Amino acid sequence: MNLEQVKKEILQNPILSRLSNLAKEKNAPLFLVGGYIRDLFLKTYCPAYRHTGKDYDFTLPKEAAPFMSEMEETLGFRFFKVGKEAMETVTHRIVKKDMSFDLTFFQGPSIDDDLKRRDFTINAVAFSLRDGTFHWVEGALEDLENRVIRAVSWRSIDQDPLRMFRAIRYLCTLDRFLLDEELKKDISTKKIQIVRLPGERIKMELDQIFLSPQPDVGMKYLFELSLLLTLLPDLKGLQNLGQSEHHHLDVLSHTLLMIGKIPWTIGWVALRGRRIVLMQEDLLSLSYAALLHDLGKQDTYSKDEKRRVHFYHHESFSCRRADAIMERLRFSNPMRHKILHLIKNHMRILNLSRETKGNALKRLINQIGDETPLLVLHTLADKEASRGILSIQIDEVVEENSLRILDLFEEKEIVHPSSLITGHDVISLGYTPGPKVGQILDFIRQKQIEGEIRTREEALNVLKETFQQNEDNG
Repeated sequence: MNLEQVKKEILQNPILSRLSNLAKEKNAPLFLVGGYIRDLFLKTYCPAYRHTGKDYDFTLPKEAAPFMSEMEETLGFRFFKVGKEAMETVTHRIVKKDMSFDLTFFQGPSIDDDLKRRDFTINAVAFSLRDGTFHWVEGALEDLENRVIRAVSWRSIDQDPLRMFRAIRYLCTLDRFLLDEELKKDISTKKIQIVRLPGERIKMELDQIFLSPQPDVGMKYLFELSLLLTLLPDLKGLQNLGQSEHHHLDVLSHTLLMIGKIPWTIGWVALRGRRIVLMQEDLLSLSYAALLHDLGKQDTYSKDEKRRVHFYHHESFSCRRADAIMERLRFSNPMRHKILHLIKNHMRILNLSRETKGNALKRLINQIGDETPLLVLHTLADKEASRGILSIQIDEVVEENSLRILDLFEEKEIVHPSSLITGHDVISLGYTPGPKVGQILDFIRQKQIEGEIRTREEALNVLKETFQQNEDNG
């Protein structure tokens, strides 16, 4: 291990260099810890390793708290508190452009005691910005070199059960790491502890898994270590639940495979010259919709007289179960509504035929709205995770309709048509305010979406020709 190389890289960083000079000047025991220093060590083992960290974690003794004001002056921002003081989980944070700075106080009387209370050995390394010395727990450097995620102590999971999810998150975000066998056993044994964790904390870790380069790896380990079914017992009903000839896997296996197919779908669309811009919330909505979209199949399983399997109207049952799960995990209302919208409509593109007309596609796009590209990606991932005989036969149809929908989606008047007429125009024909007026407006809007009406004058003509009535019908 080339400690001097890591030290050199730390002190070449302009921000860390300034804080190091400040710590020396004020004789403050400020330590750099966390992911930034971990990734620098990984880079020494593999020069090609990408170290893009701009998130800095620091720790210092509580008695040195006045030094925080010196840091604020140097960084040009004020710390704000995150966490609960009563539970001793307070982090002092600064967010500055694309960087963040987190500072916590020692857990214990010294830096060595603090490191022994951290989650994993690969994160239990510290560098004194005042003294220029390194500190680490036993085995930390070896685990970094061997790419092993190992708990600092047997008490690690008990101290914070969320570390079970964090360990799996690191598998997805760090390159070619493995879980220590003892840690695997510990997670499997203590998995029930996750039920007492706040939903929002669990969701934060799940979010990071879904946003990682390898979400399928995360799902694999969450399932194999029984965390997934402990967290979401609704999924148990999908295990070994057989499906129709559209599928080659049971429902749960199909679901997990579908999550792994999402990156493929994005690449597939791009290779065909279509561009879908996904924000983080879009990718998360797509991933959670994939995880939850078939929950209702356990409620709707049936066989006909020919022993063929059906799941009639399973979408609505999936929405009910998914909504309850998202309420428990404290999803935001906008994301919850987006996910439910995808789940409710996830069969619509799959059910289209080769003969589906353009007007029908336009109506579908208008009804799905801004989530149309997400529904296309969801559909393609669903298709790829379904390799049954019947599914393979309609692959080409699904793909062609998906591309047609993406092309039509570019016509903004389909998604958000401008209002050519108003309720006052309908009422002027003798109608009284009420549901009928809304139905007439919807009729005109559909003609507009289908391209039959383009101007207000055309809309008024259709309105009069179709809905003109005598005053005694008002």
